[in-house]
Amino acid sequence: MSTESKAEDIIRMVSEAKVYDLGQPYWKGMPVHPADPPFVFFLYRYHEHTAKLFKDIAPGFADSIGYMTSSMHAGTHLDMPVHMSRNLKVMGEDITKYEDDRGYVDVPEKLPTVDRIKPIVKRAVLFDVPKTKNLDILDERYEITPEDLEKTLESENVELRPGDCALIRTGYSRFFETDADAYLHKFAGLGAKAAQWLVDKGVSLVGIDNLAAGVPKPFEVHNIILTDNGKFLMKSLMLEDLAKDSRYVSMVVVSPLRIKGGEASLVRPIAIA
Repeated sequence: MSTESKAEDIIRMVSEAKVYDLGQPYWKGMPVHPADPPFVFFLYRYHEHTAKLFKDIAPGFADSIGYMTSSMHAGTHLDMPVHMSRNLKVMGEDITKYEDDRGYVDVPEKLPTVDRIKPIVKRAVLFDVPKTKNLDILDERYEITPEDLEKTLESENVELRPGDCALIRTGYSRFFETDADAYLHKFAGLGAKAAQWLVDKGVSLVGIDNLAAGVPKPFEVHNIILTDNGKFLMKSLMLEDLAKDSRYVSMVVVSPLRIKGGEASLVRPIAIA
C-alpha cells in the first residue's frame, strides 16, 4: 500500500468517527492546586494600540497579542516521571543530580521530559466507574479500588491491553468551571492499590478527570504511576462526552509542548471514536 493510500484510509476513518475534546478551558481565576501559582492571561497589545504603532509602516494594519503565565500543572496537563520523587529518587536515579533552573535538560534517557517524548497516539479505555455503580458521580473522597476497575471493565465488556491509556471517570470534571471548592477538595480518585493494578496491567498512561489523581493519598498514587514505574499521568480531563456516548474504547491523541527539560506540559488531548 502506498503512503498516499494509507493517508487516505486514515483520513476516511477519522472523518467517519467522532472527535471528543478531553481538555478543560483555561482562564484567569481558574482552579489550580493551592501550591501552584495562578494561571494568568491578558491581552498585552490591543488592535487599537497596534494600529497606531504600525500606522506609518503598514497603514490600516493592526493585531493583538496575548500573554500568559502558568505552572505546567494548571488545568488539563500531562505529568512526566520527573515530576514526583520518592526519597529524592525517580526510577532509582537521584533526581537532585539533574535539576537546575533550566529544568531537567541532562537527565538519563530513562527519565523522559516533555520535549523528549513523541506525540502520544494510543488505544484508550474509558473506565466509567460511576456508571458501573449506577451513579452519576462518585461520592466525595471516594477511593477507587482494583475491584471497581475490574467490575467496570466487565460491565463495559472491554479488554484492557498492555500499552493502553486508561481514562478514569469520577464525574468531578463538572465542577471545574462551576464549583472550585468541590473540584479542589472534594473529588473522588484512585486508591494506591488501583493505581498499582493499572501499572501491573501494563498501561502506558493514566488519565483522570480530577485535580490530583489519588484519594486519600494523592502523592502515593503519583509515586506509583510516575516515580516507581515511569508511566505518564494526565489530569483534569473532561470525560463527560465520551461517557455520555458510551465510547469505552477510543484512540487518544496527546501532544505536549516541547519545553526542554519540562517536567509537565499543558495539553489539549482528543479522543477519536
